Amino acid sequence: MKTEIILKEGYPYIIVSFGAFLIALLFSFPLIIQLGLLGLFLFFVYFFRNPERVPEEVSEHAIISPSDGTIISITEEISPILKKESIKISVKLSLFDVHVQRSPIDGEIKAREYIYGEFLFLSNEKASELNEQNRVLFTNKKTEIVVNQIAGFVTRRIVMFKDLGPVKLAERYGMIMFGSQVDIYLPKNTIIKITEFQKIKAGETLIGYINED
Repeated sequence: MKTEIILKEGYPYIIVSFGAFLIALLFSFPLIIQLGLLGLFLFFVYFFRNPERVPEEVSEHAIISPSDGTIISITEEISPILKKESIKISVKLSLFDVHVQRSPIDGEIKAREYIYGEFLFLSNEKASELNEQNRVLFTNKKTEIVVNQIAGFVTRRIVMFKDLGPVKLAERYGMIMFGSQVDIYLPKNTIIKITEFQKIKAGETLIGYINED
């Protein structure tokens, strides 16, 4: 199946901003307005890019990052859906990160919970608890991983590309519009290979190994 270079979810933003730019040219709007609308059009093209990614490691034990962004914390908390003690990795996405999320393992999307909530700034410590979010459980014979897409103040939409069922390692399964956060919940015996403040890429960066001991 051919991969879109630009996500179709971005077409309305791209078309409207380009149309506004053409109108500004046609009616000789001030140069600063023309440049602003051109910049907005180019930003939307850039934001909704959908690049191919190759995992750093492909093995039955590898766990690949489901999200672009910067790791802001690595803690231990109870995971949603599973309700188990887990290693929680919180990832902050800027407007310049790719906002597509990918499967961290080869296996199955086993469950999903969509929580309707608020749109607090992500700097608010209550945001990951109260904001609108989409929790997805990935499983295979070796592990269970929950990935939680969290909407921010600007974000008003979380999109799922896939339903429950089989999913491949690094396969695209959803996206969050604009600035956002992704929390990853791993089993406590996972061997972690990343550190706080590290920049990671969805479908590419190795974040840990499944530990079967």
